[in-house]
Amino acid sequence: MFQRLLPWMVYAKDRDICEFYLTVDNTPGKLKEALEIFTKHGINILHISGHAMPDWSKAPVFLFVDITNKRKLLERIKKKLESVTKGPVHYKLAFVKGFMIDEFTFPLCTLPGLRSIIILENDFIGMLKGIYEKMGDVGKALFFNIAYFGGSSMAEYLLKRLELRGEELIKEVLKIYQASGMGKMELVSYEPNEPYIVLRLYNSIECKAFIGQKKPASHYVRGHLSGLLSKLTGKDLLATEARCIAMGDPYCQFNVKRIDKARASLQFRRT
Repeated sequence: MFQRLLPWMVYAKDRDICEFYLTVDNTPGKLKEALEIFTKHGINILHISGHAMPDWSKAPVFLFVDITNKRKLLERIKKKLESVTKGPVHYKLAFVKGFMIDEFTFPLCTLPGLRSIIILENDFIGMLKGIYEKMGDVGKALFFNIAYFGGSSMAEYLLKRLELRGEELIKEVLKIYQASGMGKMELVSYEPNEPYIVLRLYNSIECKAFIGQKKPASHYVRGHLSGLLSKLTGKDLLATEARCIAMGDPYCQFNVKRIDKARASLQFRRT
């Protein structure tokens, strides 16, 4: 696994940081032409983000660059970039030396039109601990229920776009946990007739916050899995956590099985 940085904030002590926004033709080599302008002027790129769909004529590109001792070159670089890209180029200098938060982009999307938000690990853990401390089991049920509907909504979105079914569908969809930062999910076994599913989650961002306790700590991920897999399979499924890194296990293991609607409703309220 490789760590991935999302270029929405940068810290470079004592450096002058500048953010650029530009678009390039959506053809091979055009981005390279634009980036060579920074190279020729000795400008170091700190972060870069660009994307394009096959049918787009233009690709948006966002950059954070180190402009230390080269502020006087900004207008010259801007004009050269506009000459190459045949479009407007925008830049903004950091207000605070050495630190800058993205000011050009909104809304944030993980796919075109799919608006998303970023929650930092400390914020997420703080929310969990705060709610559990103030609300106890009610707080845990709250997070389970919130995540259940989130998982169900995610599954509904993906079902419309993936021409997969059964084990292949589940394997592909489970990749969202790693891609979204929750942890690396592994499908251990899948019995479609039950259905009965065993999953292992490595380095859970949720459970690592509760290492040292004697009970399984997952309520958010467990709820999300329950909603996600219920929607994918068309059955009422509930994920229970059999092993947990909070208790010293090497991974969190979830056993997912079918339950009748009456029991599901009861568990949904009390989990």
